[in-house]
Amino acid sequence: MAQRKRKPPRRKRPARGKGKRRGTRRKQRSRLWRASLFCLRWGCAVGFAGIIAIAGYLFFLDRQITSTFEGRRWSLPARIYAAPVELYPGAALSQRDAVAELTRLGYREVEFANAPGSWSARGNTLRAVLRPFRFGDGERGELPLAIEFEEGRVVRIDDGAGGELPIARLEPPQVGSFFPSHGEDRLILSPEETPPLLPATLKAVEDRTFDSHPGFDLKGIVRAAWVNLSTGELSQGASTLTQQLVRSYYLTNERSFARKLKELAFAVLLEARFTKADLMNSYVNEIHLGQDGARAVHGFGLGSQFYFNKPIAELGAQEIALLVAVIRGPSYYDPFRHPERAKGRRDRILGTMHDFGLIGEQEYHAALARDIGLAATRRAGRYYPAFLRMVRQELADDYDAETLGGEGLAVYTTLAPRVQDAAQAAVTETLAQIERDRGMDEGSLEAGMVVRGSQTGDIQAIVAGRVAGRYGMNRAVSARRQVGSAIKPLVYLMALESGQYDLASLIEDRPVTLDVPGYGNWSPRNFDREYRGPVPLVRSLADSLNVPTVRLGMSLGIERVAHRVEALTGVTAQAFPSLLLGAVQLSPMQLSELFAVFASGGFTTPAKTVLAVVDASGEPLSRYPIRVESAVELEHAATLTRALQVAMTHGTGKRSPHADRGVAGKTGTSNDYRDSWFVAYGAKHLSVVWIGRDDGGSHQLTGSAGALRVWNAFASNIDLEPALAAPDNATIEYETGLLADYGCGNIVSIPVTDPQRLRAKPGCH
Repeated sequence: MAQRKRKPPRRKRPARGKGKRRGTRRKQRSRLWRASLFCLRWGCAVGFAGIIAIAGYLFFLDRQITSTFEGRRWSLPARIYAAPVELYPGAALSQRDAVAELTRLGYREVEFANAPGSWSARGNTLRAVLRPFRFGDGERGELPLAIEFEEGRVVRIDDGAGGELPIARLEPPQVGSFFPSHGEDRLILSPEETPPLLPATLKAVEDRTFDSHPGFDLKGIVRAAWVNLSTGELSQGASTLTQQLVRSYYLTNERSFARKLKELAFAVLLEARFTKADLMNSYVNEIHLGQDGARAVHGFGLGSQFYFNKPIAELGAQEIALLVAVIRGPSYYDPFRHPERAKGRRDRILGTMHDFGLIGEQEYHAALARDIGLAATRRAGRYYPAFLRMVRQELADDYDAETLGGEGLAVYTTLAPRVQDAAQAAVTETLAQIERDRGMDEGSLEAGMVVRGSQTGDIQAIVAGRVAGRYGMNRAVSARRQVGSAIKPLVYLMALESGQYDLASLIEDRPVTLDVPGYGNWSPRNFDREYRGPVPLVRSLADSLNVPTVRLGMSLGIERVAHRVEALTGVTAQAFPSLLLGAVQLSPMQLSELFAVFASGGFTTPAKTVLAVVDASGEPLSRYPIRVESAVELEHAATLTRALQVAMTHGTGKRSPHADRGVAGKTGTSNDYRDSWFVAYGAKHLSVVWIGRDDGGSHQLTGSAGALRVWNAFASNIDLEPALAAPDNATIEYETGLLADYGCGNIVSIPVTDPQRLRAKPGCH
């Protein structure tokens, strides 16, 4: 039976639209896959680029941080030091003055001096232990001293163990700095110079996880964030010491999250690059602790001097606590302005120090009982801007501004702070007194004053004006005014040099009229408008008589006088007869150059302010020795000095309470009483004082009524020693020049070339 063929099974048709949907899904999956691959590829690229950018930025920050950190750590201002006080048997220094000098240096009185920076006194003996110091000519270790005084002088110095010393020097005070361009000042401390109590206190108070954190304190950040979120303000921070250092070096004090993130990045990079010891040392030297005028006080080394006037090695626990207290807000906790507020925070820090075992129970309670113990004056070194400008000018030929402001030089100068303070006080107080006495407007008078070494040219004091420490015009250097009769000693010196005159020579005081080309006739008159006939040369100078001076000068030659003025002052003078009465404009400094020739015995000794410069490692860089050149024979200079001593005892300076102290002096008054001058010198000091108005107006003050009064006040507070004068060999009547004995009229003893030629006063010899 034939088999029936089986039909193949019919394929089921897909439901309408089903296959189409399946294909669509495949296409969608394919597109999704391609899109995913595309996104992945570009995401990786963008991410990689971001990583590269972040890495590059971090690398840039790292380079910036490293270079700035290293560079800024060694940007050190030049330190400017005054001249040291020298102690030796015979030195004119009282025990009271010696104590004042030690106090200026921040030494403290104790029962018995046995540690550097301390002193004690018993009877006429002063004991002190001098601190180590690097002078311009070498280093000195700590030095115990026992100094005996008698009648205002040092009579003996020994080393505290009986060994006699010929001389000892107190370390000089710092009187200023030349700052880097950022205007910050600091005294750099090495880790070895930093008292261990200071970093331990900083960590206990400011950053308890300093030794272990990577630059930030995560717990502190979380705690601060919670407080800030709760209050809705950025009211609390969690800065580590490293973050504070970052802010001081690189950032502002702006409070924002962006700045905080940048601060964190900087802190982490610093921690990665430098050791904890490096960071702590930088913090100790960098942190801002206050403001001294325009100068920002940075670091604990300078902070110690600024607040306590002593080195940090001598600070007690209560003083370290006060410095740490100031960190939180140098203005808010300024102990000079807010002592109670500062003491309250100091006491809380002392409590923390006690809790952490940094100080014991007894020391804690003793520290709490002490007041804040600030220095008597707010200073980080006593600043003398006028003097410092002169120092900078003198150094300008050898050192550029960058070197002076950034390489830690030590500059040793000629400034004598005791002399400077006495000069400034004399100017300030005397001008005020003159204004009151004469009914002048307060502040209408100004002054300039120079004090220099009589034999050396060392500038010991510069008074730029009546207000101490004010920046502005330096009248001692820049105010050029007519000097009046202060020029006359040069005319009389030239007369002595001519060989035709001595101090007893007679010159005529009678009217004279001169024909001045281009100006017509000129008839000089004396101050009192009287004429005396023949007068001895010494009287003509001492009484500052105009007419005989003009006669004398014209006989010498006015051209020669003008040339000599230029040779000894550096100022070109017009060769008119009025030059003989002071018609030449000089500054106090320029006039001091002229009188320095007389005071030194005939030598030019250019003014200088710098003795030596030493680099940061103690290596000498420059010395500035005395430069002298003979300009006048000793005999003539000494004879003129004797005449100027007579000017003090018998002439225009005779009302000075110091007239009989052997100083040589000369007054000067310009036309219309616009300028009042006085110049004086002894064996140690040469002083020039000018008084006038800045607008050039008249003040009706003669030299003796104005400038001499300033010098009188100054001389009362310094040591005066007689000027080096020629010995006397004749006694004459002051008015006539005739030989006379003591008790026979108004007499004066002077040196003359030949006493035998002098006529005797009838009945007196």
